[in-house]
Amino acid sequence: MTMASRLGIDTGGTHTDLVYVDESGKTFLTLKVATTPGDLSEGILAGTETILAMAGVPPASLGRFIYGTTLVTNLIVQGSELPIGLITTHGFRDVLAIGRASRKLNIYDIYWHPAQPLVPRHLRLTVPERSDYQGAIVTPLDEDAARLALRELAAAGVQSIAVCFLHAYANPRHEQRVRELAAEECPQVDISLSSEVANEFREYERMSTTAVNAYVSRSITHHLDRLAGALESSGVPATPAIMRSNGGLMTFSMAKRLPVAITHSGPMGGIIGGIAIAAACGIRDLITLDMGGTSADVSLVADGSPVATTRGKLGHYPVLLPMLDLVTIGAGGGSIARVDEGKALRVGPTSAGSVPGPACYGQGGKDATMTDANLVAGRLNGEYFLAGARALRRDLAEAALRDNVAQPLGMSLAAAAIGVLTIAESHMVNAIKLISVQRGLDPRDFTLVAFGGAGPLHAVRLAEELGITRVLIPPAPGNASAMGLLAADIRHDLVRTYFADLAQTDLEALAATLREMLEEGASVLEAEGSQPALRRFLPAVDLRYQGQNYELTLPLSSDAAQGLAVADLEKRFHERHRQVYGYDLKERVIQVVNLRLTAIGGVEPVHWPRHDDAAGTAVPTGTRPVQLDRNRCEQVSIYRVETLGGGHSLVGPAIVEYPGSTLFLPDGWTATIDSMRNAHLNQDSGRNRS
Repeated sequence: MTMASRLGIDTGGTHTDLVYVDESGKTFLTLKVATTPGDLSEGILAGTETILAMAGVPPASLGRFIYGTTLVTNLIVQGSELPIGLITTHGFRDVLAIGRASRKLNIYDIYWHPAQPLVPRHLRLTVPERSDYQGAIVTPLDEDAARLALRELAAAGVQSIAVCFLHAYANPRHEQRVRELAAEECPQVDISLSSEVANEFREYERMSTTAVNAYVSRSITHHLDRLAGALESSGVPATPAIMRSNGGLMTFSMAKRLPVAITHSGPMGGIIGGIAIAAACGIRDLITLDMGGTSADVSLVADGSPVATTRGKLGHYPVLLPMLDLVTIGAGGGSIARVDEGKALRVGPTSAGSVPGPACYGQGGKDATMTDANLVAGRLNGEYFLAGARALRRDLAEAALRDNVAQPLGMSLAAAAIGVLTIAESHMVNAIKLISVQRGLDPRDFTLVAFGGAGPLHAVRLAEELGITRVLIPPAPGNASAMGLLAADIRHDLVRTYFADLAQTDLEALAATLREMLEEGASVLEAEGSQPALRRFLPAVDLRYQGQNYELTLPLSSDAAQGLAVADLEKRFHERHRQVYGYDLKERVIQVVNLRLTAIGGVEPVHWPRHDDAAGTAVPTGTRPVQLDRNRCEQVSIYRVETLGGGHSLVGPAIVEYPGSTLFLPDGWTATIDSMRNAHLNQDSGRNRS
């Protein structure tokens, strides 16, 4: 089967990254353009036009358009004033404010205060209605009260309403009726139903997820409609798809119905890209480091499978949807360095973004950032930033670093630059420990796969601190997240809450529910345009011991819908619980909680281009002074990635310049280039840490 030409676009806070692969798999092009915060579509369309011109093809030749964005995350983190309302069961108005009534993470933090609910109290309204956990109607919906609530919220200027009734996961009829009433009372208002957004139990998490969906609904719909319309007008025939938080794709039309599902859309592309690139190199255990202009994202992949969670968070708000697990910190190229009142040097989480950007951008920024520090340290080439598309001014970087760091701390400019980089790297080391050491995993057993515009600049220093001796740098590290978009499958997750003691469960009823879910999953994939031959369905069940508040998800066989065995599930759950927690409770009753189904619509694999093996040794393009540490500055060989080929080997200290990134290779490390231009970095055996 011929692979359609593909364009992947990842829009971040500072830059928009593009990757184009043609139908033959031989043309592979990358591009970085400035993100346009006022209207993201402008930067996307400008980049699309440029990269297609580079390929020499018309927009009509594009077979697939895949998009990743941080827009949903930004809307929540920035706390934009978007008036939304909530309608819930009488007596449950304050669920969003109460939450789980958990104590703060640090009980000694006297400055801690709970996050404000997304919906203010005066816009949280209740109506009489009630179903029980099995779906039986206890109190009929008071339709007059529902109409009154809808009119009151519309009169208050609400643009979107979250509807979350108790036990709606078991019987959605009352929520569906409210939507019908809303079509009569306030058709201009968007409606989000919990039974469609997060169809499982736990009223707080379900209400929070539905509120997030309502909060971002209007902005996401406007953005995707504008982008889709502009693509159509420019002649792109492909149905646009977007990366979602579970590491799969869905169409724009589906995303507009479930915008909360595209949380962390861009960073998920990085995880999938890291997995695909590592798999092509035979690497299955990896830690991904995606460092851009605003933040750094880290994730762990064991045996080729990323860690997933059904209880993620967006900012301070829980999200009850499957998503790939990652840790995000405010450490990017634009992270601002400052000296606090106690004369301590701080880096991030505040970022200079793309406007005004780092001081060296020459756009009026006065704050010192990590990009400024890397430029002053000689690790960045100011004349080849973004392949020369933007010139970086060292004089402005030095002035910002001197005024904001060096003079307040009474240190040299070189020491200030290294200090900024060292502190930021310590934050990233701690983030990697969160996903490895604190989960009982040794990071030394993994390969660090580093990408993003700034990832390769810091990867080796992070590896040294963690005792990691293997680092992989992709052939286009500044565009790896966009590469991941091209490798992602269509993916949808279905869930049905099913409460029962396992020993007393009606297994035929359980299997029948799975069969219904399989039919629904096939229907969704059909609507998404997935080819039947490429579809896969992965059933699973959530189990827990009686009295526990958290479940473990057990994968089921593909034929589970034809029948299940209690004894097998009991045995596997005890083993899994012992593996995760170190013990089991074989005398305790096991409960069934949820049935899950992941419906996957596969896409044709991407064949990354390969290059001829190199002839002779690698030849540097020149040298420049590079600050290797606080007290040591040396002339270092500089290489361009396009001059490197399979078999080339570099010995640190060295620098490799990519069109969208830069690799800093310290002394004590070697880099071997393979036929795909991946750089395999290895620490000299004599420097391995125990």
